[in-house]
Amino acid sequence: MTLIIDGHNLIGTGLVPGVQLGDADDEWQLAVRLRSYTVARKLTLTVVFDSGGGAGASSNLSGSGVQAQFAPPGVEADAVILQLLRSSKQPATFTVVTDDRKLAGLVRAEGGQVRSARAFARELAPARRPATGDHEPDVNPKDPAFADIYAGFAEVDKDALRFGGDISLDADAWIERLYGSDVQEASRAAHWLGRFGGVDALEPLLDALTHRSATVRAAALLALADLGDRRAAVQIAERLAEDASSLVREAAAQALGRLGGAGAEPALQAALNDPKNKVRKTAAASLQQLEARR
Repeated sequence: MTLIIDGHNLIGTGLVPGVQLGDADDEWQLAVRLRSYTVARKLTLTVVFDSGGGAGASSNLSGSGVQAQFAPPGVEADAVILQLLRSSKQPATFTVVTDDRKLAGLVRAEGGQVRSARAFARELAPARRPATGDHEPDVNPKDPAFADIYAGFAEVDKDALRFGGDISLDADAWIERLYGSDVQEASRAAHWLGRFGGVDALEPLLDALTHRSATVRAAALLALADLGDRRAAVQIAERLAEDASSLVREAAAQALGRLGGAGAEPALQAALNDPKNKVRKTAAASLQQLEARR
């Protein structure tokens, strides 16, 4: 069996621990997690991303059994994946990991197999070490019930790297940085406020949705999803519909999938017609998240 991963679709499930669409290095983070997966299982795979890192194979992301490819500018990752199947004499040996229903149908029409991206994402969670001595009956670490726990552990590790010694600063200090002129610090501040800011973070994060920097707007959208206050859903939906930056619209689509709330579903349905493929894919994945939680 040869695995082909629909990269941004897998990230868009929101279930890959520590990896979010809208992160500046989301492709790298996924590639690192895939490398751990291939080494542990002694297999190889190909992950295909939409254009963004330069067309063709990426030596920066490839390694340890992972071959990373970016679609050429103006070409969707779906087309690259289908071409890989069509160029093979044995397409039935290929399994494509995606939750994109259109792509899944085309893969099956070419003779390939399809695997759910949501199910595959849960396999990327860290394996638990076997207990020694007396212990309760074994549990399956791949069980979906553990997905949130693993994601929580990954977030703790990520927080330590992202904030360092500043993690103990109070909310006022981070709000001041959010309104400062340093874009990188403002983005960090948004992340901190989403994780630890509580009710006092809502208004500053909503204000940040009009920041001059698309990076900060995207960080604020994901932070609002972390905050979990559904009063933000209307403003997030507005960013999804109106923001000029596809990065921001992509982050808004992911945030609505995680947060839900008033108007989330119709906003995501409308985003299925977005001119950017990444936004469309993220909207589709978020709609599936909402459906799964019903």
